[in-house]
Amino acid sequence: MKTLNTIQLLIGFLFFFLTGCKNAEELSHLIYMTGTEKTTVSRVTIDGPQSFGVSATCTAKAEQDLRVSFRIDNSLVDKYNSEKGTNYKVLPEQCYNLEKSESVIKQGSCVSTPVMFNLTTTEGMEDGAVYLVPISLASAEGYPILESCRTNYIVINRTIITKVLSLSGGRSLNVPNFTKDPSLQSIPQITMECRVKVNSFCNSDPYISSIMGIEYAENFLLRFGDVTIKNNQFQVTAKDQVTPEMTFDTGKWYHLAVVFDGNQFIVYVNGEVAATKQATRGPVNLYDGGDFHFGFSYNGRFLDGFISEARIWTRPLSQVEIQENMCYVQPDSEGLLAYWRFNDGDPKTAKDFTGHGYDAQIKTGNTLEWADGIKCPEPQN
Repeated sequence: MKTLNTIQLLIGFLFFFLTGCKNAEELSHLIYMTGTEKTTVSRVTIDGPQSFGVSATCTAKAEQDLRVSFRIDNSLVDKYNSEKGTNYKVLPEQCYNLEKSESVIKQGSCVSTPVMFNLTTTEGMEDGAVYLVPISLASAEGYPILESCRTNYIVINRTIITKVLSLSGGRSLNVPNFTKDPSLQSIPQITMECRVKVNSFCNSDPYISSIMGIEYAENFLLRFGDVTIKNNQFQVTAKDQVTPEMTFDTGKWYHLAVVFDGNQFIVYVNGEVAATKQATRGPVNLYDGGDFHFGFSYNGRFLDGFISEARIWTRPLSQVEIQENMCYVQPDSEGLLAYWRFNDGDPKTAKDFTGHGYDAQIKTGNTLEWADGIKCPEPQN
């Protein structure tokens, strides 16, 4: 209500000074898309057909029935992407419908009867693509539309069901072709990210569960635990050490991302900033100083868990890019050096989907093991 009252006051004063001869109280009555006074963006994740209602709200009870109409305005998608730095796609027309275009704010009410927006099928939606559906107030009877709250932008993710790699039982991989590419000796900026689920954290000295990277000389390694922190704390050791305060649970998927922009480290957990630190190091070296590993570092330090969607970029990703691409990214994306989806099912190799040739090969363990039917994003309880 505080936000709503603020909107009314500001608009009331503005109209009072601009019109003079009109009643400021009447002009302060406005109509807007319900919910957009808090945020104009709604996010949904679907794994099949789904429906939900949209409605319009008036800042005061209607003195008579007020007709309102809605439209899906896909022309706004490109504009939104340009302004927000996103890369959303237009949802294919066969995937949805707006049940009807008109509704009514009945006399004595502030909210219109809902109009149903139906997601009718996921066929035709691309793996990993994120879609934007702008639902706008096309017209409103009786009072003006509050322009800043005219449109509700619905961001739609489709759940991906995939394989993931198990690193339990002392299994690990390395990337031998990193050591054959001298261009990787000095990388000024870098982003590393992956999805990970831990079965159990290491309970013996040094309490480290290695995720991915090069440990030698603390080059660039993502891990859980150390002798100086809890075994279920995440840590980046890259000459500088960055350790978010939060602890992690077993049996739960997390998306981890570490951005080094040449000046500072930013650690993201599930797309939210978990820690930052000014850097003392220079460029990152993936070429020499030891192999790049998954689930392994000095003398073992294995990860008892699962890994998926591991990527290395030669540029710092923005928070929006991290948030919108946890489950998939286009293999030809700008700055994407290597991309292991870990959904291959091969007994010895995990493919680099960029085509750059940085396949990960089994290092320890007889064969790789894979788990089927994993949803990304994971359903929330």
